[in-house]
Amino acid sequence: MASSTAGSTTTTSTTTTTKESSNKIDVVSLIVLVSYPKHYRIFAEKELVHEIMPNAADSAFVWFGNYSAEKDEHPPVYMDVIARMMRLGYNIQASTGGGGNPAIGDNMSTHTSHYILIRKRD
Repeated sequence: MASSTAGSTTTTSTTTTTKESSNKIDVVSLIVLVSYPKHYRIFAEKELVHEIMPNAADSAFVWFGNYSAEKDEHPPVYMDVIARMMRLGYNIQASTGGGGNPAIGDNMSTHTSHYILIRKRD
């Protein structure tokens, strides 16, 4: 912007710095067979699972790298996993639950829950 006043010229320039925001959302899916508190699966990037459960056995990573507590020698119960995730900044975004599915051999006394947990990071 230039302005002229009685023979003098003043020039003003404005510089705007744009900071790119790299907001990242971590999404974890936890499916639990509630009747057996150590029978659950975590669907997430392996790095996230190791952050949540640093002592997870490598043999427990099955199905394209997802974690199966049933394959781990010493898994924590699923409620301890959810509590740890909450301390790490995750929030439960959605959850569902239901009885067993006799079509795949589950008896109706089993109950499954599915949690979707997210964490926003900058």
